[in-house]
Amino acid sequence: MLTVSLAGLRAIDALATHGSMTAAASALGYTPSAISQQIARLSRDVRQQLVEHQAGRTTLTPAGRVLAESAGRIVIELESMNAELQAQADTVTGTLTIAAFPTAARGVLPAALRELADTWSALSLRLIEADSHRAVELVARGTADLAVAHDWMAIPLSLPEGLQARHIGDDLSDVLAHHAHPLVDRPSVDLDELRDESWLHEPGSVAHDFLINAFHRTPSPTRFTHIVSEYASQIQLVGEGLGLALVPRMGRGKLPPTVRPLAVRSPPIRRIYGVWRLPTGRRPAITAALTVLNSVCTRLEHD
Repeated sequence: MLTVSLAGLRAIDALATHGSMTAAASALGYTPSAISQQIARLSRDVRQQLVEHQAGRTTLTPAGRVLAESAGRIVIELESMNAELQAQADTVTGTLTIAAFPTAARGVLPAALRELADTWSALSLRLIEADSHRAVELVARGTADLAVAHDWMAIPLSLPEGLQARHIGDDLSDVLAHHAHPLVDRPSVDLDELRDESWLHEPGSVAHDFLINAFHRTPSPTRFTHIVSEYASQIQLVGEGLGLALVPRMGRGKLPPTVRPLAVRSPPIRRIYGVWRLPTGRRPAITAALTVLNSVCTRLEHD
């Protein structure tokens, strides 16, 4: 009877899809060495050589291509069967890997993981911090079971085929300004009133894309100044009067005394989603995690 490694099937599927050990490792969240070991184990399982190395490149053998063509379907079927069995047993067990974007990993996941661990002692939990797009990709590739991802009002979440999402909460964003900024004492401001300000930003981030979309009618070559990826660093720079920053409330923490939030009319909102693969949707651990994540997000919205 043929017995194969599920991790090996995922590894060879990723190699066939992405074309190299390095790219496959990046897609699955492992090291190239780990991917190589998983495929080597799979090769032993089927007693055939699945890859060959030529001129520094790793390619699939004819047997490897046959197995890779079936691997994706096999993984989906096994996940569907496992989810159905766990649904029939009606118990929250197994390992649940959650990939979450950084502010959710800081602002939501600690409380959610603690509640899940306290409620379901047979559930093993693993967290991977990754940006929103990467978290969704990890779920699509099978490295994570559930992603906590986000979109903005003007930039909807895009899901690969085979994934499903549930809205679990909202995260308002504030424009943060130095305490001496002339508008900090206003009851509220329109975002358009800040079109000529200097902004701290992370190129390619959703916040940056949102601001570009908001100000597209008033282009300014000096609008985006310091390139800063971390929100915590942006806040410190705002405190020194070096620009404004659009920062979500989730995981933000207490602001320094030199930083004030500007109350923006029709404030930017990130919608927070739980994302999972369709075959795993009936798994009780997924349902339990979504319920707890929704509860934590709701509490944060009302704090």
